[in-house]
Amino acid sequence: MRRTILAVALVSIPLSLGAADPQADFRYNGNGYVFFSAGSCQHRYFNVGVGGGGEAFLWRGLALGVDAGYYRFPADRNVGYGVLTLNPGYHFVNRKEPMKFDPYVSGTVLGIAFAPGAIAPAGGLGFGVNYWFKERMGLQTGVQAQGVDGEALIVFRIGLTFR
Repeated sequence: MRRTILAVALVSIPLSLGAADPQADFRYNGNGYVFFSAGSCQHRYFNVGVGGGGEAFLWRGLALGVDAGYYRFPADRNVGYGVLTLNPGYHFVNRKEPMKFDPYVSGTVLGIAFAPGAIAPAGGLGFGVNYWFKERMGLQTGVQAQGVDGEALIVFRIGLTFR
């Protein structure tokens, strides 16, 4: 009887240690993303764009990211510009637990817009949500108010995000 109990204990202890929760090792440290955007400036000209970026968590939900995109006004095929920004943000998540929804806010502390022959300041403020349909892949949606060299835009973004 003792041998049976000892044998069961010797087999079950390593099995129980190896059967740890796979979520226990989860840690949300940052993400990368690609996006498509559509919006309008204050003069009601339609604007589209593509881009990408990434962000890393500094403390709790506080993150710092870089965002780059190319935008243009389809009505005037000659008007296109790039934007590069440094963005602090905050994600309303517990970084130690995987969650389906990851709401966030972000702003620009440093931004530059560039077009052929011109460089101008750029900025923005936005909010959105990441919906994680897989552990490391999700859908990103958001809205941004952007300012580029005195031009104000409202932009809707949709894309893929990865962690």
